[in-house]
Amino acid sequence: MKVYVFGIDSAAPNLIFEKWIKKLPTLNELISEGAWGKIASTVPPITCPAWPTSLSGLNPGWFGLYDLRYRKYGSYFNFGIVNSRILGVNRVWDILSKYGKKSGVTFVPVTYPPTKIKGFMVSSFLTPSVNSMFTYPNNLRNEILKICDRDKYIIDVYDYRRKNPRQLFEELSAKTKQDFKIIRYLLKKYRKLDFFMSVIMTIDRAQHTLWKFFDKDHPRYINDPILRDSLYELHRQIDEELGETLKYVPKDAAIIVVSDHGAKRMLYRININEILVEEGYLKIKKRVKKPVSLRYLEENEYIDWSKTKAFGLGAYIGQIFLNLEGREPKGIVKKNEYTSIREDLSNIFKDLRGPDGERLNNKVFLKEQVYHGPKVERMPDITIYFDNLHYGANESIGFNSKYSLETAKGPDDSNHGEYGIFILKDPEDRIKGKISGIRLEDLMPTILKMLNIKVRANIDGKSII
Repeated sequence: MKVYVFGIDSAAPNLIFEKWIKKLPTLNELISEGAWGKIASTVPPITCPAWPTSLSGLNPGWFGLYDLRYRKYGSYFNFGIVNSRILGVNRVWDILSKYGKKSGVTFVPVTYPPTKIKGFMVSSFLTPSVNSMFTYPNNLRNEILKICDRDKYIIDVYDYRRKNPRQLFEELSAKTKQDFKIIRYLLKKYRKLDFFMSVIMTIDRAQHTLWKFFDKDHPRYINDPILRDSLYELHRQIDEELGETLKYVPKDAAIIVVSDHGAKRMLYRININEILVEEGYLKIKKRVKKPVSLRYLEENEYIDWSKTKAFGLGAYIGQIFLNLEGREPKGIVKKNEYTSIREDLSNIFKDLRGPDGERLNNKVFLKEQVYHGPKVERMPDITIYFDNLHYGANESIGFNSKYSLETAKGPDDSNHGEYGIFILKDPEDRIKGKISGIRLEDLMPTILKMLNIKVRANIDGKSII
């Protein structure tokens, strides 16, 4: 058997399985012939921890990732961008290479720089430029740039929050067309694969800016006759392109369609560091008159670390770090104070209400409740889903309010959702119909099980077969 996985980053269960399913014939057929259901994302439900978890079977505590960036050791706000070298765990294609099986990997997040495998790899949106070596083997890069026209190759649609929505839609549609063109080229060239995986990123970019045009219950809904169907049209385009691409998939292959997380309308953002300042946990020597980053405050010596007990990060999910002695550069929180301070902070954010005093469904996760592994200490001490992710988080200071509609990067229509989609068409029909209780950690052992590869015992996921 062979396994072909098609990832649709941020594809939401309520849109795929409910709202638009009858208008998506390719996905509808896969669902009717196979198994399907919601798949639980990581905590937090963010691309860079989620995809590595799905492909390693390990929760993010094994590789210490909680966002697109990570705090460099020994610093407060010196950030590095996630890359393949820092993971330190084997993913599906690493394991298959050891067994002599051939893999094709295309546009999967956290694959830059590409690694040597038995097969080929084209890295994803974190590729720095077309001049970077973003393929393995290296000579594949020239083929990719030739079929797409080097000057027109789209690594990602950048600055999507501030683009004109109509321009954004056109660029995302072009990106989708390009990526499937490359995928089909590679599937035609490399016919003898044991495993193939690709991830399409355009839905993730679209939902942050185009959600308000179709969702009439969105507080910032806009009735635009051209854009009201734009998000659906991108889903329809992917469905159509996927249908064409499946013609290149061997008849004996299992087909999986999966997303790393979902999406839902965003009502507001919670300015977490404004709250920490107000509650006395983050001490600022001088107030600022416009929104600035914590890094700006530190570089200008606005933060009094000798009196600061906690600070917050995160653009979608609140992530609180205690200024712990022995861990942080200027830590003051004693280890015997850690539990009580963290409990007090948890209660503050758990009880936080909305801008009109409305009760919010806030969920608080303590580090040891959701993570384990060798890099747990790098993870946030507290993670908060505000109003079950209908409210985002904001780490900047200077809004002079607990609430805001946007961050320094721009506005957002939607937040990430805690569930993605999972569809499996198994040629042996071992599992069919609606299924529940699946987690991203289960994807890797399910793939290995179907390829008759022994799954190591000390992973967090389990095969659904």
